[in-house]
Amino acid sequence: MHPATRSTAAIDARTFRHVVGHLPSGVTVITTVAGERPYGMTASSVTSLSAEPPLMLVCINNSVPTAAAVSRAGSFVINVLGEGQGELAQQFAVASQDKFRSVATSPGLLGLPVLEEALAHLECEVTEEILGGTHTIFVGRVLAAGATPGQPLTYYRGGFGRFEFARDDEVYRQARHLVLGRVYAGGEAVDLDDLASRLRVEASSAFYALTRLAGDGLVDRDPDRGYVVRAFDARTSDETFDARLAVELGAMELAIDRARAEEHAELERRFQAMAALLVGDRFVDFDAYLDANYQFHEYLVSLAGNELLTTLFAGLSIKSVMTRSFGSTPVTSQKFIDAQRQLLEAFVARDREGAKSASELYCSLAKDRVREILSYTGGAL
Repeated sequence: MHPATRSTAAIDARTFRHVVGHLPSGVTVITTVAGERPYGMTASSVTSLSAEPPLMLVCINNSVPTAAAVSRAGSFVINVLGEGQGELAQQFAVASQDKFRSVATSPGLLGLPVLEEALAHLECEVTEEILGGTHTIFVGRVLAAGATPGQPLTYYRGGFGRFEFARDDEVYRQARHLVLGRVYAGGEAVDLDDLASRLRVEASSAFYALTRLAGDGLVDRDPDRGYVVRAFDARTSDETFDARLAVELGAMELAIDRARAEEHAELERRFQAMAALLVGDRFVDFDAYLDANYQFHEYLVSLAGNELLTTLFAGLSIKSVMTRSFGSTPVTSQKFIDAQRQLLEAFVARDREGAKSASELYCSLAKDRVREILSYTGGAL
């Protein structure tokens, strides 16, 4: 037995704090406004949860006023501190009637205080609150973000400092493989201990993987059952692809006459990057294709210059739907590339009807392919 291993089922709080203090983390200041009063606190339990859609996870002690303030406000800002801002971190870490004294702030997109000297910031709206022991876990969708050059302030063994490290996503990738491989069926609750046992990791790592999967739209958090694999059927597919078609048609109507030559060139570049990953009716690398496909259509929608359309597109969970269906087999069809090539060529030629027809064809092909895949699995994934 390793000398540090304990045989008891639990450890005391003092030992726990000492051990987890060896886990390095970035230092942030969480800010919000509730009842016209600004609130702020230093926090290191902050992590990115998902890129599509962009989600952040923040853990706040319920005894701190900021926890209740974030809950009431329904939004918050994560201000990432730079390596020279240890004193600022300390200022927001202790109780005070005026934590914002001598601190320059400016209102962000959500009207919340953004620390002007912070290394980076992310403005989030709360999408979910989860009670975890003495803390509340806030999941926030990022609506605006910005960063400046520099090194982050970090927290390790009770002190501030700086270092470089890389996050290992292997546990998340393995958990994702189990869900996509139908080891856990649609509608089935994923037991945390069972997942940790399968992956031979600590429960905390398995929990992190599940929160990432929730951000991907592959699992949902049920208040009674915990994390449940999201069932996928033809209706889910149809609604998602029809919604993408509606957003894309609206965006093209706004953009097709005013798109510039350099924007056409960028759209062409993204198309070629995608086309190179689907060869001979097979995906060369499905995950890479999925990213390239999303970037092609995302850029097309962005050319409308309408933030609402861009936000609607980002919220459609397109990547989740394609992962659950197209990603279940490396076999596909070159017809998808052909339809998107027609879409590109018609858009560049400012051919409205041609672009509309190509977009509708691509949507129809996608829905038909999902039905074909579902026919092999009993109608659900």
